[in-house]
Amino acid sequence: MEKFNIEHQFMLYLERVGLNIKTMHPIQLQETRRAFYGAAGQMLILLRDDLSELPEEEAISKLDSMIIQVEAFWMNQIKPNQKK
Repeated sequence: MEKFNIEHQFMLYLERVGLNIKTMHPIQLQETRRAFYGAAGQMLILLRDDLSELPEEEAISKLDSMIIQVEAFWMNQIKPNQKK
C-alpha cells in the first residue's frame, strides 16, 4: 500500500506544511528530506524496539502523549507567525 511508503509520507508532509517540491531550493529539499527520513527512521525504531514491548493500553497512551507533544510543538511554531 502506498500509505506505507516513506516517500509517499514525505510528499504528504510537504503538502501538510505548505511546501511545494517544484518551488523549493534543491538544498532546502535535500535537507528537508534528510530531516524527514531521519525522524521517520527514529520513530520506526522506537515503535519496533520500545513501544512494541509495552502492554497495549500503555502503548496507546504513549502514542497519544507523543501526538500531543508534536501538536504542541507545531502550535508554538505557528503562534509567532500569526502575530505578524
